[in-house]
Amino acid sequence: MSKFFLAALLCVAVCAQLSFAASIVEAIDADLRVNLDGYNKILAGVDEAHKANLEKLIAQTEAALKETDSKAKTTILDGLTGTFPEEFNQYLHKKLQELNVDGEIQNSLDFYKALLPKSDSAEFKADIEKSIVNLNAIAKEADAAKKVESYLKFTQDHRAGFQEFLKKQTLPEIEKSLNAAIKFFDDLLADADIKHKDEIAALKVKAEGGLAAATLEDKQKIYFEVTNSENKDVFNYLREKYIEKQ
Repeated sequence: MSKFFLAALLCVAVCAQLSFAASIVEAIDADLRVNLDGYNKILAGVDEAHKANLEKLIAQTEAALKETDSKAKTTILDGLTGTFPEEFNQYLHKKLQELNVDGEIQNSLDFYKALLPKSDSAEFKADIEKSIVNLNAIAKEADAAKKVESYLKFTQDHRAGFQEFLKKQTLPEIEKSLNAAIKFFDDLLADADIKHKDEIAALKVKAEGGLAAATLEDKQKIYFEVTNSENKDVFNYLREKYIEKQ
């Protein structure tokens, strides 16, 4: 599965989490607690060169968690953008990957195991079983960094036909997600008092383009982009509206 497929799954998971939140504050806090837990785990063995930045990030995350107003929370979080050096960002990304890799491996195992009983999987039974064996072996790797590296590379030896088969299995899900995004944007645009109307209309057009995209990778990339607007005000507004509609 490509990184964009994993990113799309992450978007869906976040939306699912938000749907259970009673308010925007609860949704943000749930995300902050997950982040804070990860940061504190990294802090226990952090490289000295990155300790000060990580402690600063933890302090700012805790400050956002203590705020009771959603706008105050997002102001603190938005202020983190560009605050830390790229070297630290890369270090943190790597360490978070190491923390989360076991869950990613299990998700992949579940995905491949679910393929075995399908009637159209018979031709690729050996490929699927080999993938499951390889994933189980990766899961047993004691070194977290090596585990991440092996997991990111494990699909590279999939033969071309098997790769195409896997893409077909994920295609309905990404198209379902794109259609859901389009409906969400449509519902918002029907509101006369909507904010960021032009930006949301543009996101809808982009999502529609995703449905027409020729490749799975393009669909996944577009879905990721329309659910992760680079405009922070639009992103925060859409997140708030999503929760309101649940």
